[in-house]
Amino acid sequence: MIIMVVSLGFILINSLDLQYIAYFRFQEEHYFQEVQTNLSELQEPLEKYLTDRSSVALARLLFLIETIREKVPPTRPISSDETYLMKREIYFLIDAYLSQVNQIIEMKRGRKVIEYIDSYNELRRLYAHISTEINQVSLHGFRVQLAEYRNFLGLFRRIQYQNLILIIVATAFAYTLLMQMVNRITKPMQQLSNMASQLSNGNFALPDLHFSSVNEVNQVASAFNHMKSSIHHYISELKKQKKMEQQIMKGRVQNLRMEQLLKRMELYTMQAQMNPHFLFNTLNTGVQLAIVEDADRTADFMENLASLFRHNIRGKKFFVPLGHEIEGLRSYYAILQIRFPKNLKLVLDIDETLLDGYNCPAMILQPLVENSVLHAFNHTEKVGTITVRVHLEDPVLVISVADDGVGIMQEVVNELLTPHTHDYQLGPKVMGLENVIQRCYFFYPDQKDVIDIRSAPGKGTEVIIRIHTEVEPCIEL
Repeated sequence: MIIMVVSLGFILINSLDLQYIAYFRFQEEHYFQEVQTNLSELQEPLEKYLTDRSSVALARLLFLIETIREKVPPTRPISSDETYLMKREIYFLIDAYLSQVNQIIEMKRGRKVIEYIDSYNELRRLYAHISTEINQVSLHGFRVQLAEYRNFLGLFRRIQYQNLILIIVATAFAYTLLMQMVNRITKPMQQLSNMASQLSNGNFALPDLHFSSVNEVNQVASAFNHMKSSIHHYISELKKQKKMEQQIMKGRVQNLRMEQLLKRMELYTMQAQMNPHFLFNTLNTGVQLAIVEDADRTADFMENLASLFRHNIRGKKFFVPLGHEIEGLRSYYAILQIRFPKNLKLVLDIDETLLDGYNCPAMILQPLVENSVLHAFNHTEKVGTITVRVHLEDPVLVISVADDGVGIMQEVVNELLTPHTHDYQLGPKVMGLENVIQRCYFFYPDQKDVIDIRSAPGKGTEVIIRIHTEVEPCIEL
């Protein structure tokens, strides 16, 4: 940047010099043009004064005489320059012209009519002669300047070429310095990238990187070498530990008998009524057994089942975070995938930013999905799709569960959406959908559109829940 600034400064200085030369060449021409203009302007007030002796015209005339006299140089040394001699002659002609104007004014004042008329005619001839001389000087000067203008153009071109060469050299030099600095950074970073790629493939038998670059890159390389060594050592320790664990597990598996497992399962079953956590321990034992027997699908099934049970009995809260409901739904869907691996598809269209910031009634998504699985696809063999959407229409949190199943008749929809009274008698079996609807009515008694069902036979069903986030739910019986 310093080189470029110096180059541009040099170009600016040369341009200013050229402008000064051009201005000096045309300064004298501009001077004679002004003198000729003033002489031309002097004619009108002179004629007006001679015609009607106007005091305004006389004042204007005297002002112009003084203006022209100030522009004519008082000293005129003798020179052998032809152009200067022509100018010197013009200066003396202007002096004679101004003197004759003064004489005409005096003649007018003395009422010497014939004398000032003759003098005025002679003055006009003198003005014409001065104009001719000025034009001759201008023409001569133009010819001289035309010859010098060629030299001026040649000088201007040379300066342009010099500036162009200077810019090219400065740019090439700056580019060379820039590329050297860039290469000092990019090449080490490329080496670091290649080493990271090889490390990701598990190749830790690589030599450390050593290069000379900027301090920050050197520090990164040093830290990277240390990280590579630490990871290599850590992986080696993990392999040793895993090998020892495999040996221990192998001995345990050999000593474990199926009869002991069955007795343990019976013991857990007997303790189920006293210990609410027996179910999780039992499922975990089943997961271990499935892993031992290489039954991966069974292990996944039991692990998801344990997660679902843990989700369903975790506390006795009426409202839970939205992310908690989604977590339970995923566990439930994982179980459904084992049961319906090819006939069921779950689509989650959820704004992830809402999961931790908003609450919803506990156990509302799983019953709705379960209702679709049990009733929407009961008499069809096509692949069923259940779509769960969660979005915010500030301040309303909108949750919808839609399926493309057989649909529900309108009278059934009306019956489901009827709020229960306090004396309503629950039957021995309560549908999950009905349970969700009545709980929504209970929590939000003043919100009439808290839940809605859109369905038609053969066109699927959509259950929409609208939770007003600025309204406190009613949780008192």
